[in-house]
Amino acid sequence: PDQQERGRKQGAKLKTDREFALASASLRQALQDMPELTEVSRHIMFEESKQDFNMEIVDQDGRSLFPEGSKEPYERTRILIQKLAQTLKNVPMRISITGHTSAPTGSRLGYDPFDLSADRANAVRQILVKEGFPPAKIFMVAGKADTQPLFPDDPHMAANRRVTITLMREDPPLPPDLKP
Repeated sequence: PDQQERGRKQGAKLKTDREFALASASLRQALQDMPELTEVSRHIMFEESKQDFNMEIVDQDGRSLFPEGSKEPYERTRILIQKLAQTLKNVPMRISITGHTSAPTGSRLGYDPFDLSADRANAVRQILVKEGFPPAKIFMVAGKADTQPLFPDDPHMAANRRVTITLMREDPPLPPDLKP
């Protein structure tokens, strides 16, 4: 029975790994196949690891996706996220959304970088949901402030103000009738 159970868990993990690989490939392909996404797709950087699949939404021209000190994205950022939502809602995995800021150049009373980055992530969540992304597929919304700059050599760079959408690689749920 233990060997049979290990085989069942291994099979479920292989299925999850296959779904994950298929989802990351379909996201990349969708961005290439949609002519309206061709221009904006260059602003998405992909990073895949054994744990997850990150899509960094960052302006490749070195511009910010958010006005300094604002939680609301620029209109071009909003359009990018709206188009990305159409592809993301077909992916079976849950996602997490993480906001980032550049290093603060001045302080706004009562609104620190952690609040700002969390508000940016939440603004992206709201756009995704408005475009039909199922709220139940959102695992987490978080703000990292300026703790993980994309360009560590220049933490004040506008391109550090970005959002990361992560496809979660999760173990499959255990059947309810499983006995330890």
